[in-house]
Amino acid sequence: METGIKVGDIMKTRLVSITENSTIQQAAKIMKSKDVGSVLVTDKSKHIYGILTDRDLVEKALAKGLRLNTSIKGMVSKPLIGIDPSEDLTEAARLMGNEDLRRLVVFKEGKVVGILSEKDIVKISPSLYDIIAEKVEGHLK
Repeated sequence: METGIKVGDIMKTRLVSITENSTIQQAAKIMKSKDVGSVLVTDKSKHIYGILTDRDLVEKALAKGLRLNTSIKGMVSKPLIGIDPSEDLTEAARLMGNEDLRRLVVFKEGKVVGILSEKDIVKISPSLYDIIAEKVEGHLK
């Protein structure tokens, strides 16, 4: 079921990133101040190689009782799983469901150009949520 809506039409292009040496507290403060649920993570040479989500902070840091000054480096989700901006939203929903993801990085010619969240998809096409949920349920069984 094609929607006719392309990933590039609704992706967020305001990218927020931090370095891998940032701390848990710094990451949380940036997410709060920028009102985002994730940040892209860069290495020393400013190359984006992973993502840190609010879920990562809860599961990999807070639930384990790590100190707020702990580096995020070991908590970064990688490799980045992404999609091309020319793909239909249905494909994005399928990929999110298959990979059990809430966000996809959008790549154009190998460069990160945006982020697409499950929430973005549901706002535009609520029926696609069923595709995401169906795949996730299959992973849980």
